[in-house]
Amino acid sequence: MINFKVGILGAGKISEKIAATLNSLDSFEPYAIAARDIERANAFGDKYNITKRYGSYEELVNDPDVELVYIATPNSLHAEHAELALNAGKPVLVEKPFSYDAKTTAKVLALAKEKNLFAAEAMWIRCLPMYERMIYNIKEGVIGKVYNITCSLGYKVFDKERIHDLSLGGGALLDLGVYPLNLIHMVYEMLPATVASSCVKLETGVDAQASLQLGYKGGVTASAFISVMYAADNGARIYGDRGYIEVDNINCPEAYRIYQGNHNLVTEVKLPENHISGYEYEFLSARQSIITGKIEMLEYTHEQIIDTMKFLDATRSAWKIKFPME
Repeated sequence: MINFKVGILGAGKISEKIAATLNSLDSFEPYAIAARDIERANAFGDKYNITKRYGSYEELVNDPDVELVYIATPNSLHAEHAELALNAGKPVLVEKPFSYDAKTTAKVLALAKEKNLFAAEAMWIRCLPMYERMIYNIKEGVIGKVYNITCSLGYKVFDKERIHDLSLGGGALLDLGVYPLNLIHMVYEMLPATVASSCVKLETGVDAQASLQLGYKGGVTASAFISVMYAADNGARIYGDRGYIEVDNINCPEAYRIYQGNHNLVTEVKLPENHISGYEYEFLSARQSIITGKIEMLEYTHEQIIDTMKFLDATRSAWKIKFPME
């Protein structure tokens, strides 16, 4: 099979993980890299065996052999660079969050629809087989009716520019909060009816850590704690009236365990042996959508992306956090 050629915009840490994954994924190729200067692009290309290196984003999106553009620039530039690629006729997979607010997100997705081009957010946990299996287990009633979900996610990353800079769309909510929120919404398949939240801010004005209490129709609840100040246990528990599920590592699950009755372990599911990094599944989904003529990812539709961004906007508004580019 001919390799599916991916162009990567941005040469940061996430791009390194993406390039390494693509190099290990059958029938895919990290074909092109674009950075703010050609020297950086060349160094990245040498490290990850990338054929084409560009010192501008415009050059990459206009390369006729690029079949998908991965946007891995700062949050504040995601929408702008997605538009750049779409206007050049390229499908896009955008690093989370899709943009810094719902308005710009909706604008880009409308452009994708107008041009009949694939556009999706790289919310990779939506594509993970382990989570697909877990959701199937829940739907078949293994823990009964789900009544509550608790999540925590934290890393000591407050000193990184992309986190503490408001002008880059920084903060814990957009960087980390999207993971527990997506996990919760994958289980409940609906948005919260009520929200109570609070946050602590850095001196720069971004949210450093936060607690969210969510209420849903049907008398079910969820809570999420996020922090960029220190490492949390990064786990989740999903409670039903017949048992509960423990998840190790929300944003890259290593295992989940199903308990029933009096804390009796009945099943443990671990990473599959052919697991690369977890990022591979979003690329498999994107390619399938592109070759079948779809403009969105089955696992995370345009409507769901916009709904999530609206929730993030409303939460930031309650915290009185506004980005300078808004």
